[in-house]
Amino acid sequence: MTNVKKSESVSERMVDFALGLRFEDIPVNVISHGKMLLTDTVGVALSCQNLPHAKAVLDAIDWLDSSSQCTMWAKERKASLADAVLYNSCLIHGADYDDTHVGAIVHPSAAVVAAALTTGEYVGASGREIFEAIVAGWEIIVRLGIAANGVFHDVGFHGTAIVAPFASACVIGKLLKMPREDIVNAIGICGSQAAGLQEFLHDGSWVKKIHPGWGCHSAVYALLMAKSGFVGPKKVLEGGFGLYMTHTGSSEAVEHIMDDLGECWLTPQITFKMYPVCHMAHSFIDCVKRIVRLNMLAPEDIANVECRIETRCYGIICSPDDAKKRPQNDYMMRFSLPYVVAAAIIKGNVSPWEIDVSLANDPDMIAMMDKVTCVDDDTKQNPGHFPGWVKITLTDGRQITEDQRYELGCEYNPVKPSDVIDKFSSNLSALYSQEKIDRIYSIINSFETIDSVSPLLEAMLP
Repeated sequence: MTNVKKSESVSERMVDFALGLRFEDIPVNVISHGKMLLTDTVGVALSCQNLPHAKAVLDAIDWLDSSSQCTMWAKERKASLADAVLYNSCLIHGADYDDTHVGAIVHPSAAVVAAALTTGEYVGASGREIFEAIVAGWEIIVRLGIAANGVFHDVGFHGTAIVAPFASACVIGKLLKMPREDIVNAIGICGSQAAGLQEFLHDGSWVKKIHPGWGCHSAVYALLMAKSGFVGPKKVLEGGFGLYMTHTGSSEAVEHIMDDLGECWLTPQITFKMYPVCHMAHSFIDCVKRIVRLNMLAPEDIANVECRIETRCYGIICSPDDAKKRPQNDYMMRFSLPYVVAAAIIKGNVSPWEIDVSLANDPDMIAMMDKVTCVDDDTKQNPGHFPGWVKITLTDGRQITEDQRYELGCEYNPVKPSDVIDKFSSNLSALYSQEKIDRIYSIINSFETIDSVSPLLEAMLP
């Protein structure tokens, strides 16, 4: 693999790593974890194919009469590379059920896998070549998120949206076999397209669903413009007016974040989401389910639920209180700690079936949400993780506390591969036969052996 020269710009280090990475360079544990991530990603994406936001994106692409270059997953129609990657990414991220690197606070696969599979089809790449690009993208996007240290979210940006264009440019540029200098220029261009606001947290609107896809879409155009000679700044990430200075106030972390590319592998730290809601709420769901199960509680036994959560997360899933306790659409439900806690108590779980507006308006759910008190408490934080602290007060006066320091799916609280496969099968069961589900899984499990991505795309048709 090409050595990453530490004296060059961050963009150049990223590109050198991406272009130089070969399958034989990737450790076995990264390959095995990567295949599970790919399985999970495809399952989540295909489960979203009939959601309203996906239809809206599809209608826009149809209206533009996009050229027929790449498959829009689960559809017998094609669009341009840029439009198809936007659509396919919006499937992956449409239910907020896709993987997360918690320390980076990014959803790596939403951009990276969409970019790689779609571009891989466009150029006729093998599974091996596509997997190389995916791993390169995962390693890059995670580091870009870690370098922000959560500040993107603190000031109102969606971190995945901000870093997606840069990682996507590396993934797509690698598969297009573009020259190093062109990809570096494209990354510079991407700096002016890296955007995504979190105002959706206040009203449950849909924009987050397309944020990673806009990043991929921007990367395609940036690469094509760079190919034609358009020049972007080489220090777009670490420069005085670069992304990290303007968005976080410091470029110190990003200047060295790529130094260990190819030596320290962060892909195995990417976690699977076992609940289709904001990852910041997952440990709270686990705590509540554990208290209810171990104490055999009924909803009527509960007088009050106190959830203590760090400031960064409080602003995302607890505020404003009135909107979070009266969610009126699916996305507000996914980002409401009172709602998911109430669902865990009354329904015993928070699965895709609990993300239902009729349930949010159920009188019993409303009454339980009103019993949930969220407390902004930075003493409950666990840097790099999403912990949960819950105290339930019973009607007889007893109090029961649970404190989960590590979210389910991380290395300190791992999920079994069988759990990921069960999630994959469950996501597809309403749309595909068991034979088709097994076929998709088999292709992904031997992904590095396939000559092209066509068999997977054909199997995706419901």
